Amino acid sequence: MKKIISILLAVMLVVSVATVSFDAVTYNPSDSYTVTLDTPTCEEAIDACGGNSKTGVQYLYFQLPKDDPDHPENTWTNHFNSTDLGLDYCQVCLYWWGGTGSDWTDYGGGKVAWVGYRTTLVDKENRIYRAVVANDGDTPLVIWNNGVNGGMDPTKEIFNYARQLADANIEGAYEGDYDTLPEGTPNEDNMDGCIQIIDYSVSTINPLTGFPSYGSNWYVYYGDGCYGNYPMDSENFRGKQASCVNPEHNHVIGDVNSDTIVDIMDVLTLQYALAGKELPEGMVYKEGSADVDGDGYISIIDATRIQRYLAKVCNIDGTKPYSKDYDLNPPTE
Repeated sequence: MKKIISILLAVMLVVSVATVSFDAVTYNPSDSYTVTLDTPTCEEAIDACGGNSKTGVQYLYFQLPKDDPDHPENTWTNHFNSTDLGLDYCQVCLYWWGGTGSDWTDYGGGKVAWVGYRTTLVDKENRIYRAVVANDGDTPLVIWNNGVNGGMDPTKEIFNYARQLADANIEGAYEGDYDTLPEGTPNEDNMDGCIQIIDYSVSTINPLTGFPSYGSNWYVYYGDGCYGNYPMDSENFRGKQASCVNPEHNHVIGDVNSDTIVDIMDVLTLQYALAGKELPEGMVYKEGSADVDGDGYISIIDATRIQRYLAKVCNIDGTKPYSKDYDLNPPTE
């Protein structure tokens, strides 16, 4: 399965010896430091380099992973990048080394140095950050990181707290390029409106630091922490909540077999369960999503409701007329 992982050019960034200066503070990227509130934002970098952060840009999103006490190497928030900023979560940054903003001489003395620029926390509850990147054809790769330059000295405490994704392509995102986007991105040849989600299964170890460069997958971002596989103008889009594949969100009504979509396999699974038959190997029955009509009972009526929905006779809650934009699973308190 193809994942959105590119060559780990970021290794070169760690050993860079260029000097970075901003607001009279001088850093050497081979030394350790933490992003501050004086670090420019992506928008400031674009505007300072002759671009326009309001037009001709891509809006990229990233979901900060939850803290993982059992796997501290997967936790991004730490006392270096949160306490001093007064945030519950860390200050997430974005780096790119080509295109508008990468050559801000007043900031980087040439190419911008690691860790790049600050992004914006747009949804605190769901830990969603937004970055603005020029859609100029010269910005092929970006790297999300936790704003910590751990340096190269393993005896320093900060060395253990740097986190980053592997390089990710944001150009040439043509239809069929990504297994998580079977119909391509909303804008065909860029990642505007898409979100990067960490995939620990394809993370690689940085040979210089010994820490992971995390793998990732792209999805279309719907807002409110919801993301999925299809653009919102797709025939396969069935509403923000119903199309959401974020595992943190509530179950999808009608998704009886827990594969994140509502289809004929849910009808078959429910029929097996109602008949008391042993499920075929690999089939999963999720009772919490099976009471489709909300009457407190799971019956053949629920299976029929799913069939009527799939036939576009009605919405999943029985209302008419059917609408592909209908929000099948409104958020609950």
